Amino acid sequence: MNDNTVLHNTPLATSENTPLALGTQEDGRKRRYTDVRRIIELSIHTFRDNGNGITFANLIEGGVAKHKKQAQETLKHYLQNGTIFTLRKCRPQEYYATAIKSEVMAKHLSKNTQVDPTGVNHFSTPPNSDNVESLTIQTIEGYVLPLLSSAPLHIHNIHFKFKITPECYNELRLPAIPRNNGKRHVEIIGKTHITYTFYPSGTVNVEVRCSNNPFRLGDEIDRTRLHVFLGQLRDRMITFLVDRHERIVPDIMEWNLTECDINKDIKVSDWLHFTGIHIEVKHLDHLFSVYIKSMGADTACRVEERMHPHKSAIEVITDVFNPVERIEHKIAEIHSMISRITETSTPQQQENRNSITKQNENTSMKFGGINEDVA
Repeated sequence: MNDNTVLHNTPLATSENTPLALGTQEDGRKRRYTDVRRIIELSIHTFRDNGNGITFANLIEGGVAKHKKQAQETLKHYLQNGTIFTLRKCRPQEYYATAIKSEVMAKHLSKNTQVDPTGVNHFSTPPNSDNVESLTIQTIEGYVLPLLSSAPLHIHNIHFKFKITPECYNELRLPAIPRNNGKRHVEIIGKTHITYTFYPSGTVNVEVRCSNNPFRLGDEIDRTRLHVFLGQLRDRMITFLVDRHERIVPDIMEWNLTECDINKDIKVSDWLHFTGIHIEVKHLDHLFSVYIKSMGADTACRVEERMHPHKSAIEVITDVFNPVERIEHKIAEIHSMISRITETSTPQQQENRNSITKQNENTSMKFGGINEDVA
């Protein structure tokens, strides 16, 4: 193939993996763009490192582009297909990953910075302080509440507690926390962050952090996924403690669930970060929180309840998925309690109860006669 040969390559969609050798370049009249993942990773890393967007200079420094024109054309291409977006006009122009748009908006709106982002449809300009409260109330009452009943339940911030033999603590080659002598071991399963904390008494606390990716509580598939995840939690600990015969780590049925957050998320406008909504509502013995949360590219209004079940993890999951069965179990407990009270009552108490029952029957008969006369 000579230098004058024109390459006829079929354009690749943004979701496809372009070979790194086909980075942004000009060859004849055909233009090829770098792997979309490199642009996303670079923009996310830059934002989380210094809070800024990427510019043409970042692409050149990162080896994505060779010169300014090439870098600008690459950024323009990914802006047009929605991979990146801008907040305002500036020189040089800064671009942010759409995958973390809500996070970017939250950071800049919290600074009270004037922004005019591309790709945001809800408002052309940010709400001013005069109508923030009105906007908040309208959004919650007119939009969030009507959708809440149909939104799926999720669970996150899950805490477990169980016991192992205390001798394991001394064998762990981990630094002790000065405050409580706990020794921490961290694992990551998918997008979930898990912390195992071991104490001299043999108590083990397990904290599951998955606020941005909570577990859905909808159907049997969701229940199966949750059970599989619990198995993974136990398996990681077995591997860490080299418990080949599984005699140290207790069965998952013996893990107590001490704390968890049950939540529902409703997608809302990114501008609601500006309001800083965080409301706590107490109803009977339940405490609910309402706040705005970044969920990757989207912004959600989260309604959650913090629970402290102090029951077997499997039992809690069963209660969540089978509320009717839980109620029936409660009724059975009440019936059993009443039966025990009846059995232990004195003859005089039993006679009084029979007398009250007879009076109630006579009253019912009188009202029945009145109803017949009226008829």
